[in-house]
Amino acid sequence: MPDQLTGYALAYAFVLIRIMAILFALPLWSGSLPTVWKLSGAVWLSVLFSQVVPPEVLPETLGLKVLVIGGIQELLTGALIGFLIRLFLAAVSFAGQLAGFQMGLAIANVIDPATSDRYTIVAQLLNLIAVFVFLEMDGHLMAVRVLATSFEWLPPFSAALNGEVFHDMVFSGGKEMFRLALQIGWPISLALLLVYLSMALLSRVAPQINMLMVGFPITISVGLIVIMIGLPTLTVTMERMFQDAFFAVERLLAALRV
Repeated sequence: MPDQLTGYALAYAFVLIRIMAILFALPLWSGSLPTVWKLSGAVWLSVLFSQVVPPEVLPETLGLKVLVIGGIQELLTGALIGFLIRLFLAAVSFAGQLAGFQMGLAIANVIDPATSDRYTIVAQLLNLIAVFVFLEMDGHLMAVRVLATSFEWLPPFSAALNGEVFHDMVFSGGKEMFRLALQIGWPISLALLLVYLSMALLSRVAPQINMLMVGFPITISVGLIVIMIGLPTLTVTMERMFQDAFFAVERLLAALRV
C-alpha cells in the first residue's frame, strides 16, 4: 500500500483521467474551445472530485502494469459516460438536420462552434434551445452530481468493463437517439409533408405556377411557425430528454459495478 501522499496523488491522477475522458467526449469540450481552458477545467474539477476518492481504494501493490491498466480502465469508463451523453445531445442535432432539409435550408449551413461541424440553421436553433433548457433545469448541477456519483459507485480499479456493456450501450443509445430525434422533429416533418402534398396538388391544378420559387418561402415559414407554436412542448421534451440522459448514465454506472 502506498504512503498517504502518494495515494492522494495517484487518486487525483486517476480522477483526472476519467474527468478528461468525459469532458473531451462532450461536444462543447471537444470543439473549438482553447486547449488551456479545457485542461484548466479538467484540473479544477479533478481537484473537487478527488476528495470523493480515498487512497484506500488503490490496490496493495502498485506496479507499472497495474497503473497502466488502471489508467486505461478510467479512460474507457470516462469515454463511455461521455459518449452516452453525446448520443442524447445528437438527437437534437439530428432532428434539426431533418427539419432543415425538409424546409429547404440544407444548403444554408453554419459552423457550430461547440463541435466545429456544419449544421443547418434549424439544427443550430434547436441546439441553442436545448442549451437554454439545460441551464434552466439546473442541468449543470445535475451533471456535477452524476460525476460525483460515478466516483462513489465506481472508484478507480473497480469498473467491470466487458463487451456486453459496450454492445448494450451502443445499441440502446443509438435506438434512443433516433427515437428522441423523431419525437422532437415529427411535428415539423408532418406539417411540411402536408405542405408538399398541397403544393403537388396545386401544381397539377395550375401548372403555370413555378412551385420551386413559391415553395421555398412557404416551407420555411411553415417550419418556423410550427417551431414557434410547439416551443412549450419542445422544451418539455428536451427537459425530459436530459433527465433520461442522467438516468441512463446512472444505469451505465450500475452495470459497470463489480
